[in-house]
Amino acid sequence: MAMQDVFSRIPMPTWRWLGVNDLPVPAGLADTRDEIRLSAAAGERVQHVVELRENGAQEIYVDVAEGAEASLTYIQFAPTDAPAASRIHANVARGGLFSCTLVEAGAAHTASELRVTLAGDEACADVWGLYFGDDTRKIDLNYVIRQEGWRTDANMQVRGALLGRSVKTFRGTLDFVQGARGSVGKEDEEVMILSPHARNRSVPLMLSHEGDVDGHHAVSIGRMDEEKLFYLMSRGLDDRAAQQLIVEASFEPVLARIESDELRAEIGSYLERRLLGGAQE
Repeated sequence: MAMQDVFSRIPMPTWRWLGVNDLPVPAGLADTRDEIRLSAAAGERVQHVVELRENGAQEIYVDVAEGAEASLTYIQFAPTDAPAASRIHANVARGGLFSCTLVEAGAAHTASELRVTLAGDEACADVWGLYFGDDTRKIDLNYVIRQEGWRTDANMQVRGALLGRSVKTFRGTLDFVQGARGSVGKEDEEVMILSPHARNRSVPLMLSHEGDVDGHHAVSIGRMDEEKLFYLMSRGLDDRAAQQLIVEASFEPVLARIESDELRAEIGSYLERRLLGGAQE
């Protein structure tokens, strides 16, 4: 793949035939780029909400100073017949915290890159993401937390659901560099597949150049729990409404992090419409 066609790459390439090393630039992506720069000064606590509701690309840069806390909620609600792309880069100094909640719900083709660098000692990152695919939508995600300082702490939690003939590739990387002694990291993806025609690819990576670290990663790929589904249907729900309840329960830990009641309700209603109207083949 030519460099101009690559939107993002994983930190350490694997076999090319797997087709997961690169995220392609979505076809038809508008030639517009919205750049946003956010920061939290030393000891400061800030919260930001960024939304993408149209065809285009966003680049967000976050600088978290020593002892500061920055919270970013990113919502991608692009039209479902248009492509969308985003890059979020965060740098966290000593004792700082970067908390990030991502909802990738719209767009025909989503390309999303998140790169967090825990540059200072005891810096922390807490990342929670949600994605939803239906029809023939394509979702390409590349999340990387690079742990450079001593005793850094990284948490990456991702929840997703796939319907119809949607295709999703999630790449999640914890990168412990030399000098990151005493650091810990956890990465967990849970994806629910609601159609036999949906295609899922999960690429968890853990890189370590330091011996004294504690890292864990896991992927849970499952179909609808038939016992739960039967129980809910025995209570008078049809199969789609029952599936909706189960998926919403999976998404709840991510949505609960969104402080705006109005925005949380909008996301819930949007996902409900998609779940009830999504293709089930």
